Amino acid sequence: MMRGDTVLGAIGGVATGYVLWLVAFSIADDNAAVGHWAPTVLLLSAVLAVCALLWALLQRRRRKYLWSAFGFCLPVLPVALTLAVLADVYF
Repeated sequence: MMRGDTVLGAIGGVATGYVLWLVAFSIADDNAAVGHWAPTVLLLSAVLAVCALLWALLQRRRRKYLWSAFGFCLPVLPVALTLAVLADVYF
């Protein structure tokens, strides 16, 4: 059973990841065509994912489940949305 703080951390991670993706999307969209910036944003999303997952594992080991859930959910939307944009552009 999930505790309330874990659910709160997961929701916060997803929301923060979405806002970060929107910021990256807005900056890149002002400077280049979609086909040029999407791979860069995907690379940055992958770096964010690796760093967030390592940090989340550390928090889980320390039994800080709110921050662990936040870290595990943070990269979900940036990676998924960038892949969706790439699929739309290239396929």
